[in-house]
Amino acid sequence: MAVARYTLLELTRRRILLVFFIIGAAGIALLGILLKVFSSSISGTFQNGGGGGGGPNGPPPLTPAQLNQLLELTFVQNLIGVLGLFALLIAYAIGMTAIYHDLESGSAVSIFSKPVSRVAFTIGKLAAAVAAIIVIVGLLGIEARLFILLFGGGLEQALTLEILASVANAVTLMLLVLALTTWMNNIVAAVVAFIYNGAAGIVVALHNQMENGFLGDNQIVHTGLTILYWIVPHSLVSDAPREIARQEFAIFNAGNVNVGESASQAVSGIPGPSSVGDIVWWAFVIVVFASLVYVAVRRRQV
Repeated sequence: MAVARYTLLELTRRRILLVFFIIGAAGIALLGILLKVFSSSISGTFQNGGGGGGGPNGPPPLTPAQLNQLLELTFVQNLIGVLGLFALLIAYAIGMTAIYHDLESGSAVSIFSKPVSRVAFTIGKLAAAVAAIIVIVGLLGIEARLFILLFGGGLEQALTLEILASVANAVTLMLLVLALTTWMNNIVAAVVAFIYNGAAGIVVALHNQMENGFLGDNQIVHTGLTILYWIVPHSLVSDAPREIARQEFAIFNAGNVNVGESASQAVSGIPGPSSVGDIVWWAFVIVVFASLVYVAVRRRQV
């Protein structure tokens, strides 16, 4: 635990994490305030009789309640993007510094000269890094939930699940960067991890398209994508993106008697929540990447 406390202390002294947190918190606050002001102005327009009406052959006009709901969905959708982005940025920042600076500055020599094994060193570093991600992203998530209350609430559970998924994905990326920084420069390690993460995302996206029947029935393509899919990490996702799209579709098609069936067809191309198999695979990848970090630390000469 001494290594974990030391690592957390070092992370708090580095301004980059504080900068990311401040930018993320300010961005969420600005987004929430702007959408709230916009929502209030629209409600005032309707109350003054300026809502207008639809054409005789067009869809019925949206009511103030529907507009507010649409704004809330837009807000949550943007929050998901912001939180996911900053979770990854924080993962890069921690992964590039948590172990690399100790190895390059020589601090690891003094640490290993004490009765601290490399197993304890690795566990302490990983525990501190994961705790830092959870705390920072968790605080941003709490702020986001508070701003959702400005719109009356209703999507807190969806946002919470998406926050958990963002933290899980950030931990995966962070472990990869941590392992790479023991072998190469931390900037190069971040670039390699970025390319690998992007390639994995493309593979997962293509696999989802294949599962939805958009890539034809070529068995060679199917087999190749299936193999690649179970080699690369899978970014965990919640049902929030699909549920938001479903509710938006329902708002714009409120007069359609078959809106439920039509909505299901409209959101079929959006990835659904991660399955149990995906979660188990994520846990396996975490164990593998954490083991790679230990192997890299053990083999590193200091």
